[in-house]
Amino acid sequence: MHGNQETTTTARETQEPKAAQPSGDDQIKSPSSIEQTPTGPPEVEEALQKEREKSEDYLRRLQYLQADFENYRKRAEREMGEVKRYGNERLLSDLLVVVDELELGLEKAREGDNSPALVEGIRMVLKRFTGLLAKEGVVRIEGVGSRFDPALHEAALKIPSEKEEGTIIEEIRSGYTLKGRVLRPSIVKVAEGSEPSSSTKNGQYKTENIIEEEE
Repeated sequence: MHGNQETTTTARETQEPKAAQPSGDDQIKSPSSIEQTPTGPPEVEEALQKEREKSEDYLRRLQYLQADFENYRKRAEREMGEVKRYGNERLLSDLLVVVDELELGLEKAREGDNSPALVEGIRMVLKRFTGLLAKEGVVRIEGVGSRFDPALHEAALKIPSEKEEGTIIEEIRSGYTLKGRVLRPSIVKVAEGSEPSSSTKNGQYKTENIIEEEE
């Protein structure tokens, strides 16, 4: 009977499958074994390090070049905008001289014994010129009755007057601005009171004999 039990136990051990042992290729290496694995000869590691340093240097240079190009692009756009905005400034200044002559011609034509057709013709031409200037952003500076502003006016003379100190009492030549920027300052005569104003004390009035220079 004992012999039968031993036979049964042996049969069971034979039928039970044994756990598969991992082969040498399937075994997972431990971190310590990976760290200990040599990565390559020292010469190769040194060459790789040099290449990394070169790549980082090239990247820095590329970033600097990109920043310089971006600054150049913005500066070029700004300069092009200025050129586009004020590029016709010289032409407009020359046209203002024509407007001055037309205004003078219209004034003389009205004073003299001239035909209404001639006066109307000069007036229409003057109107056309002023309309073209207005489309380009040219605006006339305020003259007689306004306060003297050294940024907009040039004082040719200071004349004693009952009006308030610094008031423009006569306009010798009209001034204009181009989109907020002075294209040509006005030449005016300014009222002078009994006591010098702060503008006169600060030397803001420009008393050059501009009329003689124009003649």
